[in-house]
Amino acid sequence: MTLKHTIFKTDFGWAAIQGDHLGITRSSLPLSSKRSCEQEVSSWHPESKYDGDSFIGLRHRLQSYFSGCREDFHDVKLNLHGSSPFYKRAWIVCRSIPPGETRTYKWLSEQAGSPGAARAAGQAMAKNQLPILVPCHRVLGSNGTLTGFGAESKQLELKEKLLRMERKPNLIL
Repeated sequence: MTLKHTIFKTDFGWAAIQGDHLGITRSSLPLSSKRSCEQEVSSWHPESKYDGDSFIGLRHRLQSYFSGCREDFHDVKLNLHGSSPFYKRAWIVCRSIPPGETRTYKWLSEQAGSPGAARAAGQAMAKNQLPILVPCHRVLGSNGTLTGFGAESKQLELKEKLLRMERKPNLIL
């Protein structure tokens, strides 16, 4: 397995993608600097090699998304190897949430085949290593509030910003 990654600039900040021949294994939320993005990528997998020519099509689609154009990433091949069966189901279901729409952790757990496992659905979203590609920002608490997103508290602001952006009626499909 040869893991490759690329780092690129978006309108929201610096982002990264990692993958192999089976699909994308990791993606990042936008970070404020190239250095912070490089630091995050270095924690993903020690054998991942930088390749600026990797994932060009996906990179352009993500740049387009972060510039305000509607993009749907459901067709992007993901490599979820090593994840639990429930997490895989939850992530696949999450990918079915249309841009600009939201669902609850309860809904997610029900659709993933485990009614009553809303907390487990929340954990699946917290462990999501493929943000945007698995749009966990579209999943809300049962009362409709923004909850748990990213490693930093300011990431809730990003979740709200992404949802606002996706709800704009003038987005290109």
